[in-house]
Amino acid sequence: MSAETVQAIIDDLGALLLFTMILIVAASQISRAIYAVAAQSFLIAIAGAVLATATGNVDLWVIAGVTLVVKATLLPWVLHWVVRRMNVRREVEPVIPVAATLALAVAVVVMSFHLSASLGTVRQAITGNALPVGIALTLSGVLVMATRKTALTQMVGLFASENGIFFTAMAVTQGMPLIIEIGVILDVILAALVMTIMVLRVRSTVDADIADLDRLKG
Repeated sequence: MSAETVQAIIDDLGALLLFTMILIVAASQISRAIYAVAAQSFLIAIAGAVLATATGNVDLWVIAGVTLVVKATLLPWVLHWVVRRMNVRREVEPVIPVAATLALAVAVVVMSFHLSASLGTVRQAITGNALPVGIALTLSGVLVMATRKTALTQMVGLFASENGIFFTAMAVTQGMPLIIEIGVILDVILAALVMTIMVLRVRSTVDADIADLDRLKG
């Protein structure tokens, strides 16, 4: 597989990743945001497989498989299980209107590509547009966490932000040390478990959402 072909595939996957980020930002239902972040993880697994084929790095095959199983399948299943357990029926509750959030997300994408272009010769060493796409995904994930009230939607934003960091590191370095990549995935799993326990514990104890805790003042 030629370098030009790899770059074209990575660019196409980057465009699809940005599209899934738009779906997450614009999602009106928590379940839709979960499906979008699962699709995002699936695309990153494909990117890992493409880079593994191009570079012959066996570690990338392992990471692609782990990403597919854990981040594209297991973690979304856990989130859907929490939604069913909490009997969540309501729509996503934004802090600011969805239209304003989308405008901010577009600004983040434009800023990310502008920042990447300003790197000059350093930019030439990057695989395709992995760097600006990764920056845009990371910052957009943070934007979702900052503009949503419910803990579940904030968790989706956390996963999206981590996906951006993971995609950038994987594409730019074309294979980080396996132990580091596995460590990153384990951190995400731990964060998911902690937040799941916290959400369920708060709901079962006080029958309230995380967003309602700011009312507990005394």
